[in-house]
Amino acid sequence: MGKVEKMKVVGKVVASILKELRKAIRPGVSGKDLEKFARDLMEKKGVFSSTLGYRDFPAAICVSLNSALTHGIPDERVFKKGDVVSVDVACYQKDEEGVNYHADAALTVVVGEGNKKIKNLLKVAKNSLYYVIQNIRPNITTTQDIGAMLEKYIRARDYFPIKEYGGHGIGESMHQEPFIPNYKISNKGQVIQEGMFICIEPLVQENDDQVITAPDN
Repeated sequence: MGKVEKMKVVGKVVASILKELRKAIRPGVSGKDLEKFARDLMEKKGVFSSTLGYRDFPAAICVSLNSALTHGIPDERVFKKGDVVSVDVACYQKDEEGVNYHADAALTVVVGEGNKKIKNLLKVAKNSLYYVIQNIRPNITTTQDIGAMLEKYIRARDYFPIKEYGGHGIGESMHQEPFIPNYKISNKGQVIQEGMFICIEPLVQENDDQVITAPDN
């Protein structure tokens, strides 16, 4: 089995875990509950969390609630109708030669029905991702191009892309070069070569593009 096939295997596992977590997000469930469920799923599927212990991160998945943008630590707060919950799952699987292969994906859902304003925010973020995926041309598109496409798409709909965080390369470690920006950077960056594995991570806000770090870092 080649590297592409091995990456596909772990990628499908991450997708399946996200699918199960999506179904589990409902009123009365907490971020801690989701993390325990995710740990059980990872053990069952034979993968390991890429985030647990990464830069001292204390959890197997990220759970970001409401105004938390990303990288939230799962806690005991119970979800209620109208809450916005983002779940980020990164896992790796070790092959027969001891090489780790990582995959990383996220989703954001609203608990219950949600209002039109929240639904539109989620729609713009999701559609910006698929817009970029459809327009990447191997060996031609650069990281600057990706950032420019995302920024143009998001700002045209009166939202704001985040500059401090973005996507990244992935493979034998969770975070690899190149950095994939959510805005047009000043240089062309790196060409997206055929055969590269990248994570595109549009982070979208209402009102402005300002972020602050929470007390728990």
